[in-house]
Amino acid sequence: MNFSDLLSIDTPGGCEMVSGATACLLIIGDGAAALAAQLAAAGNLTRASGAARVLFGLPVRTLPYPILVNSLMTERNTRLDQLSVFGWIEDNAILEPRAEIFGLTPLGDDPVLFIRDIDLDRPPECFTMPKPGPQGAWSRVAGVIIARADYAGVPAGVPVTLSPTEGALNALEVVLPASAQAFVASLRGEAAAAVTGRELRQILRARRRGADPALMMVCDGWRVLARAARFILANPKPDPAAPVLQQFRLDALRKW
Repeated sequence: MNFSDLLSIDTPGGCEMVSGATACLLIIGDGAAALAAQLAAAGNLTRASGAARVLFGLPVRTLPYPILVNSLMTERNTRLDQLSVFGWIEDNAILEPRAEIFGLTPLGDDPVLFIRDIDLDRPPECFTMPKPGPQGAWSRVAGVIIARADYAGVPAGVPVTLSPTEGALNALEVVLPASAQAFVASLRGEAAAAVTGRELRQILRARRRGADPALMMVCDGWRVLARAARFILANPKPDPAAPVLQQFRLDALRKW
């Protein structure tokens, strides 16, 4: 198994990334370039432009690093190898503790792990794929900033932290093409109907059978990413860099 075999999504080509020593922020939206420049200058951060590959991991009780997931084998010998596996774990971890998880640690090891070995009290962890060469290193995705020039803010100009559902839906409105916006609007409408009492993973599961698998992969990926990282909606004008950076630590000591 190689790192390229692990479950992942690619951010859009217009994505910006600012990085500290051990963690990074992904910036998407029509104001991404302007906001990335502000954040990099304010926090003395490294800036990179273009698509990034995000890998998805789960915290392990007995290891200082996560398991980056490739697939899962249920106790009934059904193999799950799509990003919807994270929703399956949320729904079935207690029922099937001996389901086996396949993947790699950031060090390239492939330990034998079961659901019972995962620390389910902690959220998933997401990392950007290291660049080739000696300078390449794993960087945890601490947050996603959705930079929109039409966002007014309440009060004006103040960035807002989004719930995981709102974060995922706002991100999907940015990263998906125009042809998929009606699908996103329908997800938003159903999520807003509190009488349903369903979470986003359940709404996506109900749509899965008739939907494009590639579309569902993107939706599942951003849903999991919104559980793993803090999502913030901001307008690059006026400069929101200081209040945004106050919410993140991008230079925390690495445990591995």
